[in-house]
Amino acid sequence: MTNDNKNIIKEIIETGSEITGCVGGAVIAGLIPGPVGIVLGGASGPIITKVFKALGTEIKERFLSPRESIRIGAAYTFAINKIKENETKGIPLRKDNFFDSVDDNRPASEEVLEGIILTSQREFEELKIKYLGNLYANICSNQDIDKEHANQLIKTANSLSFRQFCILQLLNERCIESQELKFKIRGSEKWEVSLMDIISEIRDLQQKGLVFIPTTYDGGDNSSPIQLNKLSITKSGLFFCNTLSLETIEKEKLNKLNEITSIKE
Repeated sequence: MTNDNKNIIKEIIETGSEITGCVGGAVIAGLIPGPVGIVLGGASGPIITKVFKALGTEIKERFLSPRESIRIGAAYTFAINKIKENETKGIPLRKDNFFDSVDDNRPASEEVLEGIILTSQREFEELKIKYLGNLYANICSNQDIDKEHANQLIKTANSLSFRQFCILQLLNERCIESQELKFKIRGSEKWEVSLMDIISEIRDLQQKGLVFIPTTYDGGDNSSPIQLNKLSITKSGLFFCNTLSLETIEKEKLNKLNEITSIKE
């Protein structure tokens, strides 16, 4: 094994530092040098190291632009960091055959990770990459998500904008506050979303089954303003938020969108 292969995880993480900042340094600090190269510490270390090193070896053989390399490094970093965070919170890796080779096929964990990496490689909205990494980490901890479901989640995440991530999280928080009886009755001064671009993004979320808007008699005009008291997040939308850990979106970004939409009072 060459020195490059031994330290491949560390090299990929360092490549993504422009996006990840101090998160990358924290992940590198948790790496442990050994006779077979750099490995991740903790109970999940050996399993996760094997998955990330296997794909990392393939990545090193691909032709990538400098920016693509940075995005891939960031996705690696955020995924590993979230796995370690989950472990610290007492959320272990799944115990099924997700990490095993079945019928001479490569492990589902490697296939799903490649889907995350390919999506991140092409993702021009780099704010999304952290949540793509979160998605992989949380799939690694939830054995109710099979390979096919994981691939569908990746496809959905790829098709949404970062602002749609924020819209979903605002609706998620509104739902939580409503359940805790903290949600106020909306006044008449701000009762609908009327900006065309945001209407379009909400309608797209509706078509994907992530939000619910009851049928109205608007003549089929999907550009009509959306009444906020009728807009809600679906169970699929809640699951999507939780699986990407969208609750970690910076409050400043959520508040800025909420100032425009008043989705959450």
